[in-house]
Amino acid sequence: MQYFLYVSTLVFLIFQLLYMFVPLLFSKVKKLDETLEEKTISVLVPAYNEELTIKNCIDAMEGLKYSNYELLIINDGSKDGTMHKLDELLSLMPHEREADGKLEYKAVRGVYRSVLHPQVYVIDKNNGGKADSLNAGIDYAQSDIVITLDADSMLETHSLQYVNQYFHDPDVIALGGTVKIVQGAEKKDGVIMEKFTGKGIIKSQIVGYIHGFYVRKLTQSVFNSIVVISGAFGAFYKEVLIDVKGFRSTVGEDIDITLKIHEYMKANQLRKKLVYAPEAICYTECPENMPNFYKQRIRWQKAFIDCILIYWSDLSKKFSKGVSLFFAIDGFVLGTLTAFTSIFFLIQVLLSGKNIGLALIMLSLSITVNALQILVSLYLCKKYGSTYSLRDYIHMFLFSQFELLTYRNVLLFINIVGTIKYFDNDEGWGYVERKGVATITGNVTTTT
Repeated sequence: MQYFLYVSTLVFLIFQLLYMFVPLLFSKVKKLDETLEEKTISVLVPAYNEELTIKNCIDAMEGLKYSNYELLIINDGSKDGTMHKLDELLSLMPHEREADGKLEYKAVRGVYRSVLHPQVYVIDKNNGGKADSLNAGIDYAQSDIVITLDADSMLETHSLQYVNQYFHDPDVIALGGTVKIVQGAEKKDGVIMEKFTGKGIIKSQIVGYIHGFYVRKLTQSVFNSIVVISGAFGAFYKEVLIDVKGFRSTVGEDIDITLKIHEYMKANQLRKKLVYAPEAICYTECPENMPNFYKQRIRWQKAFIDCILIYWSDLSKKFSKGVSLFFAIDGFVLGTLTAFTSIFFLIQVLLSGKNIGLALIMLSLSITVNALQILVSLYLCKKYGSTYSLRDYIHMFLFSQFELLTYRNVLLFINIVGTIKYFDNDEGWGYVERKGVATITGNVTTTT
């Protein structure tokens, strides 16, 4: 085990160096070109028991500076008042719309159109899960580009313009935008001002999202090796989603569809790209307590293990070398296996009293790497237009050092538990309670 620890530490350092220097060398802010022709976009919002959050999502759509889009909200047999809330907000009328009939999903009970907002439609269907709802949305969508959005996600004013701009590159086949925590944002003088505030668990997620997107996804994008396009905000060509037979009903539909598209590209020898679009921004409500945080991250880990088991045997055949390395080595070996070995090593040190010096060296190494990467992520956060104050950036950096020894260890534990719990075959939505209180409202912008 000790030899594995040495090897994994070396590999860890290699990847961390990539995550430090690649974003610094290749990050370039894209200037918004508002003269580009607007491509047709269908925004899909699967909703299950979202009566408290769906208003925020709809309100944010009203402030978008984009005209050539439609919003399809898919009510997945909600048991609460979601459908009533949608009717209250939108004033729904039955609408005749034909589906393409190219994907499979649970029966649709009715299609409705908003009287107040004619570009907004509601698909009411029997419960089938998130992937099933997305497949229904794809089948009913009438646009070239499909965006998947969580019901608690709120698009920033220029987000669709940036999506449109990226898809004007003929090599782009899919993209993921930047997801930010809405609890750290508020409207002031027409601008979304971000603040590093709230309980420790919220602050931990703010720092984690900043690092995960501006460092990790930006690096993976450079190597055309994005492993997961977040379900909270992803964009795809509709015909590609149909060609890969839509979303698979699984606990982690977003990572699975990303890998299916990589597989599709290699099988058809397509020189296309899955890219990260830092300038395209949406805000999402994060869990505010440990039970909900635990449920969310358990689901994420189970999703990853699910895809590991499905795709592992044919990694080199199905994916490019870059995707295989980031998925297998950075994701599985460093993200999952080392969680087990780290715990075993720590227990061995505590029980035997040996290798204390090695443990201290490993701790110092982790603290140093974490500090450097957080500095890089905060620099890029500022570079791409975030409105945090200098005091907030200093606070985030100091908190990240505390978080490394607290909340990060909780994640280590969750990775272990999630890996074990994967085998209990629970593939539901993994519902996380949301309050729908934190919001951005229409006609607001971030500085870019």
